[in-house]
Amino acid sequence: MLERNILMWLLASLFYAYQYILRVIPNIIASELIARFKVSASDVGQFGGLYYIGYTIAHIPVGFFLDKYGPKFILPICTIFTFVGTLPLICFDKWYYSIIGRIVVGIGSSASAVGIFKVASMYFSREKSARMASLSIIVGLLGAIYGGLPLNLLLNRFGWNYAIYTFSAFGFLLALLLFFVTPVDNTQQDLNSNIFQDLRTIFFNKNIILISVFSGLMIGPLEGFADGWVKVFLCESYQMSESLASSLSSLIFVGMGIGAFFLTFLLEKYSNRHYEIIIICSFGMIVSFFFLLFMRDGGIYVVLPALFIIGFASGYQIVAIYKAISYVSNNLIGLAVAISNMIIMVFGYFFHIGIAKIVDLYWNGTVIRGNPVYDAELLVRAISIIPVFLLLGGLGFVWLKQRSKNGF
Repeated sequence: MLERNILMWLLASLFYAYQYILRVIPNIIASELIARFKVSASDVGQFGGLYYIGYTIAHIPVGFFLDKYGPKFILPICTIFTFVGTLPLICFDKWYYSIIGRIVVGIGSSASAVGIFKVASMYFSREKSARMASLSIIVGLLGAIYGGLPLNLLLNRFGWNYAIYTFSAFGFLLALLLFFVTPVDNTQQDLNSNIFQDLRTIFFNKNIILISVFSGLMIGPLEGFADGWVKVFLCESYQMSESLASSLSSLIFVGMGIGAFFLTFLLEKYSNRHYEIIIICSFGMIVSFFFLLFMRDGGIYVVLPALFIIGFASGYQIVAIYKAISYVSNNLIGLAVAISNMIIMVFGYFFHIGIAKIVDLYWNGTVIRGNPVYDAELLVRAISIIPVFLLLGGLGFVWLKQRSKNGF
């Protein structure tokens, strides 16, 4: 039984890593897309962003169906969505088919994040499930960091049609394995359960919503900085080359993988210390950003530890989600994870928009060789909103900790 549980967990983790690779495909084949479909670079950028529309809107229905029907059916179906949504890139000459497909990829991918928590909670004890979910996140991060390597290899050697067909074949095989390996869930919800009643149960739980909102306030280091401005910031503020800045930025993801595992290990040892762990992570990131933004004379000796600590402390998310789902029964875990993760992602969108708006507001319009140039002080001003909201989120968890002590 344990071996089957491990295999089920591994397949769900591979799905999480697989969708990361499909997520970055537009960045890797941007020039081919422009040439084939006669679109602009801006169109390709918007095409990549459509993934997040599908990803976000699917969270609640995917979470509900995972609770209602179990992962045996939902995970394989969503895996199929991810590779089928990619096929229009090579099967059709009309751009709008690819646009629809990109949204479908996002819809399918939404089950990967929710699924790893659902699978970990179903097949492992509550004490072990957080660690298994953290290991799944590590597998996914490895896909994010290194997944582009096999894709680039296939692209360079055989072309992008062959590469996409190969990854689609892998996705089909993964879907089959997920279906045949995953046992039927005999503890799933009553098939007549009401989604509106389930939503009411979660949305009217103050603890789940407050934990998710305060966690969202702390998401800026990943959603606004790591996947948006870190490379530009290092190049302009620390005068690094693009290749060095790209390499160092991956430290955040490496740190997060290590942090997710270590923090869940702490959670196993101190099972009622969720708030304390999150608060320490919050202030650890604040201090790291202070050094990164205002102690730039330290050069790489500041950058290396600061980026690693920011990534390490970003592992707070898994601790926060496990605290949130502790307020629901096992038959609502999928929906609770979906809603919590969706709220956090909404804050990520606002961090992206907020930093960009500040940059646009104060930018002097300098362009060299077609590329915008930002001075260091402008970037510091824009990125400074991240530690401000980290402080608000950290104080929010301090308040929740005090509130729990008083029996609320």
